[in-house]
Amino acid sequence: MDPLVLDLGTHVGPSLVRRYLDVHPQVTAALARAGARLVTFEPELAAQEFFAAIQDALAAAARSVPADILPLFVAVVVLPDLLAACGRGFDGERLPVPALACPRGGFLGYVALGEGGVAFFGADGQHGQPAPEAVLGILERAR
Repeated sequence: MDPLVLDLGTHVGPSLVRRYLDVHPQVTAALARAGARLVTFEPELAAQEFFAAIQDALAAAARSVPADILPLFVAVVVLPDLLAACGRGFDGERLPVPALACPRGGFLGYVALGEGGVAFFGADGQHGQPAPEAVLGILERAR
């Protein structure tokens, strides 16, 4: 069990966020000092609009994290679903991504699984892994 990653049923999420921590030791150290964890969760998308499902799953995830842990959440989603919800194709056009209410801690963004691998999208829908400074800023605001 990874002391800095809490998986709420995604099974693949922990190894993906662990890769990020492995290359950013300053984030790893800050999480440990703050008593924080990266928390991966997977929404049920079948019957709901994409971002409503993410919001519901985020609220449920926040309730599932023990009170003594400061959570930074990462949603594990399927890339085509995220791209469709963002109105984004591989041509780069996209619609604004709604801000999610995070009841405690902070929301970092999305790990999107696709046929070609994995892509990270920030909470604002921007493609790419977050800079360590951005994660440290979210961690500081979440305290």
